[in-house]
Amino acid sequence: MRIDKIMQELQDTCINDNQHQTVKKLKKDTQTILDNIEVYKDVVKLNTKLRKEIKWIIEESKAERETRRIFDLLKKDTKGICSPPIAKYKDCTELKKKTKKKLNDGVYKIYPGGDKSVQAYCDMTTDGGGWTVILKRYDGSVSFKRKWVECENGFGDIHGDFWFGNKYTNTLTSSGKYELRVDMIDASNNNKYAVYKTFVVGDAASKYKLTVGDYSGNAGDALKLHNGMKFTTVDQDNDTYKHNCAVNHTGSWWYYNCVAGDLSRTVKKPYWYGTVSKPVMMIRNV
Repeated sequence: MRIDKIMQELQDTCINDNQHQTVKKLKKDTQTILDNIEVYKDVVKLNTKLRKEIKWIIEESKAERETRRIFDLLKKDTKGICSPPIAKYKDCTELKKKTKKKLNDGVYKIYPGGDKSVQAYCDMTTDGGGWTVILKRYDGSVSFKRKWVECENGFGDIHGDFWFGNKYTNTLTSSGKYELRVDMIDASNNNKYAVYKTFVVGDAASKYKLTVGDYSGNAGDALKLHNGMKFTTVDQDNDTYKHNCAVNHTGSWWYYNCVAGDLSRTVKKPYWYGTVSKPVMMIRNV
């Protein structure tokens, strides 16, 4: 009989999991099954009630189209109930801290403002990891001579050369204390780095003004003259030079007059007290 088969399968599950099963243990396991069966009885009762309510909706609906619309909405709501909540991390720092498994360097989805997602490249290995990359120059395939809106929203190839986006960097650095790390290779093929314990990018009204300080590293403090500078692009000249530095140096940057550090130069190599290659700028919540 069907009932006997189900009983045997349930009890065999315990026996198969433990080949040294005793009669006392079997009795205990059977009692546990009986205790848990109440939950399943409740599910059957609820399913019976659900079936009754669905039948009522079908019978009371006056038209097939109306019925279909109701059940489409019901399916949508049910999906929201049954689907597990999506973990939303504001940056790579939070992602690393709250994810239990080990994470590799790569592209992840983050939520800087809490709701809308954006792709970010996360460095999970350098100096403890948890870095959100805001600039990456790998092979020079992407031009950084861009207009204001492009720099605001971000551009490039997230797997290669890219600019994260001023509005996202502002959202993050205005939500807590962030540090900046800049890595690069100098003209002698030496690895260099600069760390700034203070790093803030202002909002659009401030022209994404840069606040940076408390330097350490072996690359030199090339951003000290850029502290307090507004962001300049080919269509918005906010630097202190008589000409537009973004046009002259074919980049988009917090220009001073014009170059001390400029990792956005496209025609010429990125600059940091001399030409450098493969620069990366990344930020971390501290």
